[in-house]
Amino acid sequence: MRRFLSGIDILSEWSGKVLSMLILVVIGILLLEVTLRYLFNAPTIWVHETSMQMFGSYSVLAGAYVLLHRRHITIDVIYNYFPPRMRAAVDSVTSLMLFLFIGLLLVYGWQVAWHSVVIREFSFSAWAPPVYYFRLTIPLGAFLLLLQGLANFIRSVNMAIGRKELA
Repeated sequence: MRRFLSGIDILSEWSGKVLSMLILVVIGILLLEVTLRYLFNAPTIWVHETSMQMFGSYSVLAGAYVLLHRRHITIDVIYNYFPPRMRAAVDSVTSLMLFLFIGLLLVYGWQVAWHSVVIREFSFSAWAPPVYYFRLTIPLGAFLLLLQGLANFIRSVNMAIGRKELA
């Protein structure tokens, strides 16, 4: 079980590290746009839309990494005063709500992504890039979030029922 959970953690960590490089690409193309627009009076038609699509993908795919490091929003004023087993019980219950959200995200995200691939969807902008590549990040991000949520849930239940913490 520890190897399974560790494997999920490694996948989430690795995907987060790779994604951290994506934000550098977004910063680079935005810097390019600012330079071209204000120094050379030659704005582009593609940077805004590309950066929006990349940042949307980044946001969806980063969920597992954020969950791994427990950086989602919690009500720390109350939560931090609970003993570890009580926190684990609360995490177990809130994980069930997370699974409901992820289930909906997987089902509807996959439907949207698959439809986009089938019709080879393009943006309606003047540049008109394909968007189906970016839509596929929705179910992929949901799947990664599901895996990390499952790992966290197993650890929380294990801790809540009084067993030692699973690393």
